[in-house]
Amino acid sequence: MNKGIILGCLQQNPGWQGALGALNPNWVNLKRSGGAHKIATFMRKEGWDIEVLDYWLAFEEHEFKQFARSRITQDTKFIGVSVTFGYKLDLLQRAQDHLKWLKEEYPDVTIIAGSKMLVDIMVLPCDYYVCGYGEYGLIKLLKGEATITKFQGLNCVMADRHHPCFPSKDLRVEYEDRDFIQPTDTLTLELSRGCKFKCKFCSYNAIGMKGDLTRDMDTLYDEMLSNYERFGVTSYHVADETTNDNQEKIRFAGSEIQKLPFKPNLTGFIRADILSTREDDKKYLAEMGFWAQYYGVETFNQTAGRTVGKGIDPDKLKRGLLDTKDYMNKHCGRYRATTSLILGLPYETSESLYDGLNWYREHMPNENLVMQPLYINRQINELMFASSEFGRTWRQSGHFHPEEIKEEITAEDYAEFSEHPMLQGYIKNLHSEQHNLHWSHDSYTWKSAILELARTMQQGLYDPRINRIMTWDLFNFITPGTYDYDSVLELSIMGYDVKKLTEDTNTYIKNYKEAKLNA
Repeated sequence: MNKGIILGCLQQNPGWQGALGALNPNWVNLKRSGGAHKIATFMRKEGWDIEVLDYWLAFEEHEFKQFARSRITQDTKFIGVSVTFGYKLDLLQRAQDHLKWLKEEYPDVTIIAGSKMLVDIMVLPCDYYVCGYGEYGLIKLLKGEATITKFQGLNCVMADRHHPCFPSKDLRVEYEDRDFIQPTDTLTLELSRGCKFKCKFCSYNAIGMKGDLTRDMDTLYDEMLSNYERFGVTSYHVADETTNDNQEKIRFAGSEIQKLPFKPNLTGFIRADILSTREDDKKYLAEMGFWAQYYGVETFNQTAGRTVGKGIDPDKLKRGLLDTKDYMNKHCGRYRATTSLILGLPYETSESLYDGLNWYREHMPNENLVMQPLYINRQINELMFASSEFGRTWRQSGHFHPEEIKEEITAEDYAEFSEHPMLQGYIKNLHSEQHNLHWSHDSYTWKSAILELARTMQQGLYDPRINRIMTWDLFNFITPGTYDYDSVLELSIMGYDVKKLTEDTNTYIKNYKEAKLNA
């Protein structure tokens, strides 16, 4: 039987929201690699023996070599590297060193990296690079049937373009005993693949899709029950681009999940504007145990919201958020919202920005807030980057001034934040990122949006000392056993026991490594 190994690791530390939440940039995240395990499940159905190595960048050189030598045989045809957000600093160096050694030691084994964008993996020394949802692209590559695109000397498979596997009915993921899944793990769940919406700032490929995008729901119950009975798992990240894009999907999911002998904990992306206009959405989400909800609100200014494909009446949106909070607390016993805002959208004003922030801090004080300036990537090479509609059409849209204006951060600008040196560093880092377009319109420029964001921090409206843990980040505190769900919901992103969490996380990874190396 043909064999393969897939390496998975996410580099992202707890409290990651902006520079003020950063602790250890080389932190190995305890999230199991959703992409690696989905690819492994698919390949096993194609007749392959696939093993996944999670946290591979936590393995020291001698440990990684020990694992490789114990697993690689003459039947091993490929080693995959599943990457989510790219690697940097010491972990990037370790990834490069591990992969160079693999190629020197096993020159006949093909090394294949996969991620959403080429820019996240092109610095890794691999034979091939698969970009996008990769099931079909990988199997065709191994059969010699894939379309290969050359880019800067690299062999690339642009899977979403040439070998698309979305939508997909078969989205079940099956784990093996040798994955050493623990009861506190948060696994990845797909209810559908692809998004029917087309927000103008979004750079995902599978957007604006038509028709039924839902998985085969008949397997949902069995997938979750199996993970509970075999491993004790009750928590999931739902990977859907928009979980409540289809009310029938969440209604059916709720009815299936209600049959389970446990109450799950789900988190994922929710359209708050739809949630605020469809009365039964919160009922079905509560039935799913979907109490941790990430809302891409973007703005509380209706005109600004329309520029990105949203634009609900702000009062209706606010009522919807408050109703959902009350409903989830009543029916699920807990609730966590992450509300994401984009600072600098066309037609946003300073007045509407601060009105929205003040309302959120008054009415949602125990929830999480994420604020970012409007990022428009000036790099529109679609082989390297995934580009948004804003990125492709900002000049022609009529929302922006047609020419880029590069404004420098002055000494006077920095002086405004003289009592907050971390904010000065935050401003400098944001402004110096070379790929960000220096856009402008009648309300904001790229520079003024960055400075306004810093002011919201300085004034305590976006303050990490009181900002609660993000929905996607809860598992970092649950998986190593440092906190349970009730206690973690009381924490701020700078108010947890860093020493204890670090010790528990290291112990979790140590136990995983020992299990893998002794298997």
